[in-house]
Amino acid sequence: MKTDYSMPHVIFVVTVPETIPEWCPANEIFSDETCERTCDDPDTCISATSRTKSEQCVCVGDYLRQQEQCIPLNQCNCFVADKGGVLMEGHFYINSRCTRKSTCRNNRLVDESYQCSSHATCATKSGVRKCYCNTNYQGDGVTCTSLPKDCHELYVSGTRSDGVYTIYPDGWPSGIQVYCEMGSNGGGWTVFQRRSSAYVDFYRGWSDYKNGFGNKNHDHWLGNKYIHSMTNQKTYQLRIDLRDSGSSSKYAVYSTFRINNEADKYRLSVGSHSGNTGNDAMSHSNNKQFSTKDWDNDGWSSYDCAERHRGAWWFYSSYDCGREYSASQCRCYCHGNRDYCAYFPDGSDDCAICAHSHLNGDYDGSTRGTYMLWYSYSLNYYGCSLQYTDMKIRPV
Repeated sequence: MKTDYSMPHVIFVVTVPETIPEWCPANEIFSDETCERTCDDPDTCISATSRTKSEQCVCVGDYLRQQEQCIPLNQCNCFVADKGGVLMEGHFYINSRCTRKSTCRNNRLVDESYQCSSHATCATKSGVRKCYCNTNYQGDGVTCTSLPKDCHELYVSGTRSDGVYTIYPDGWPSGIQVYCEMGSNGGGWTVFQRRSSAYVDFYRGWSDYKNGFGNKNHDHWLGNKYIHSMTNQKTYQLRIDLRDSGSSSKYAVYSTFRINNEADKYRLSVGSHSGNTGNDAMSHSNNKQFSTKDWDNDGWSSYDCAERHRGAWWFYSSYDCGREYSASQCRCYCHGNRDYCAYFPDGSDDCAICAHSHLNGDYDGSTRGTYMLWYSYSLNYYGCSLQYTDMKIRPV
């Protein structure tokens, strides 16, 4: 009997994925990764958009693509051995001592010497090592110039136009904006007060006078915290320009000007007086603390000078007239029957004087003693009808 061991006719079908290439070039492997890094952009995974399939040949390990080849990263044109990596076009690398700088330019590595300014420090900030200018200096680290601490330093550097500029007084590394008077009186003046209209209200509290208010191009008070910082970084002189309702212009200069910190309530210190105002109306406020309507430091217990005069100033307590004068004789008149500073404490026949100057009062105030004041015979109405004032400082 014959036995047939033949197999039935069976057909085996093997499906080969079209995504698998027959081979990958040197230094490449088949992968489902959809992006790879290149010598031109080693820090970014770039999608291979030129290939239509999701699986492809990509560079192995630390190899980077350069055109159609995958090469070791140290063969990329902008490879930096000290960094152990490749720079992108236009990027730079500074060595650990900040003595050499490598830059990728036109796909070529350019090495050059590098040195920090004497006013700079070699440091790494936000992942970038380079020379950084020290506090109060600006520049690229190789060249550092001093940041202007006041308008006079701007003037010395060549600035000649009046206007608002940024300065960097001690303690204010981000800078503050001030108005600089550059074209008159020798230039280089930093303005901290100006009055030219009733548009800005100067009857304000301690916080406003501390931080400043108004428009630097027009009427404003810079802020006691800034005035303190500025006047304690150098020795400054003070100039005050005044104009009254009769268009008479006068000025006063004080050889030195400084105010203490807030803990001492911005106590005033002024030097000797000169100018053509006649009377020295501000020295009476010397060594006095600043007062506002909500912080009374004038020394009087019976009333608040800032509140009564509707302003803020270095007010003081004084009996201006002796007891041999009657109360009616003791008053100081400006025009009509309005006195500039005389009040009478309870039980006293003497005049209580708050100030011989007060440039932060109401503009053209109509209430007794509330207007801007500079007590001087050389100004119309003893300076009680002032139409313009500004206060500014410059280093001695």
